[in-house]
Amino acid sequence: MRQRALIVSLFVAGLSSVAGRTPGQIPEQFSNLHVLPKDVSRATLVPIMRQFCLDLNIRCQQCHVGEGDDLSTFNFSSDDRPDKRTARLMMTMLRAINAEYLKDVGTPSAAPKVTCYTCHRGALKPLTVAPARGGG
Repeated sequence: MRQRALIVSLFVAGLSSVAGRTPGQIPEQFSNLHVLPKDVSRATLVPIMRQFCLDLNIRCQQCHVGEGDDLSTFNFSSDDRPDKRTARLMMTMLRAINAEYLKDVGTPSAAPKVTCYTCHRGALKPLTVAPARGGG
């Protein structure tokens, strides 16, 4: 749990200090958005990014250009990391699964039925085999 809190705080600190912004200040608008709405608010975008980190047990540099813990040096809009393109494809796939294939399954709800965690379960690569069960 401590690691998750650290990831979240590092992400927020990094966003707030990019391009000379003072700590705690996150931009109102973001650039190079392909799947999320171009006018997405920071109140919407930041929790989405946090959830990616938690669901896949990753850090920002998995998808964004930058090294180490100093997120103020990151180029969040760059497309140079292949995993960022993969994330966009996966987001598009999730939308299709939830909107098209699962629209009539279960009780209608605003919450997604399939999320990143559904397959990744806290791992970078989706788990394709059920985890071993303990006990006996």
